[in-house]
Amino acid sequence: MITSSQNTHVKRWRGLLESPGIDQFGQFLVSGERLVRETLSEHSHRCLELILPPKGESLPALRPDVRLYQVDHKLFDQLDIFGTRFPLLVCRAPEFKVSKLPSLPEGLELLCPLGDPANVGAVIRTAVAMGVSKIIILQESAHPLHPKAVRSASGAIFCATFYRGPSIGDVSSEDLVVGLDLKGESLPTFNWPQNIRVLIGEEGKGLGELSLTQRLTIPISSSINSLNATMAVGMAMYAYRLQHPLNLETAVGRQKDP
Repeated sequence: MITSSQNTHVKRWRGLLESPGIDQFGQFLVSGERLVRETLSEHSHRCLELILPPKGESLPALRPDVRLYQVDHKLFDQLDIFGTRFPLLVCRAPEFKVSKLPSLPEGLELLCPLGDPANVGAVIRTAVAMGVSKIIILQESAHPLHPKAVRSASGAIFCATFYRGPSIGDVSSEDLVVGLDLKGESLPTFNWPQNIRVLIGEEGKGLGELSLTQRLTIPISSSINSLNATMAVGMAMYAYRLQHPLNLETAVGRQKDP
């Protein structure tokens, strides 16, 4: 039973609640009974540790090298930020490649600058469902392995291909990017190239004065100023897939956890 807040493991686990710690240790936390069980079953090679509450359920570690740690109530509550009362899982972070822009896109790619980790997770889940080939995390974005993003993505984290990208201010028309904005060509009439990148802006802010290949807007009622970013990107990806249907066999193969 670990009871000290100065324990080296506890310090590391607390670090995984924020972006710098995730990058420093190359690990992230998974919480929630369904997601923890699913991860142990389907992505066991990424599982490193189980953190158990004092009287919590002991889960089967499907790999013998998954270590079990038990902590007291106070420490567990500090780590269990969603109040699940269920064992927490520490996983190995996936590799983040570097996206060199400008370069030619391959299929449908997504540029994400969203600062809200819950929105980032929701966008990742939609992107995986729509067969996005690359999710490029811009410097302004919340970390896609932040606990809130992992929870919102609901397992899609393990099926996504992540790239680190530049600042949103460095994105230009040379990068073959269409931006979802408050003004632009109507989304339903846009003729989508097969190889294209989609850039989403923060809700209400738009994309400012960026020089983009094309700006698209989603027609909405005048009683609403803007759509939630996660809703807008889902509609844009669906519009793309209407013109370039998803190859389900290819998509299933790509979405297997590397």
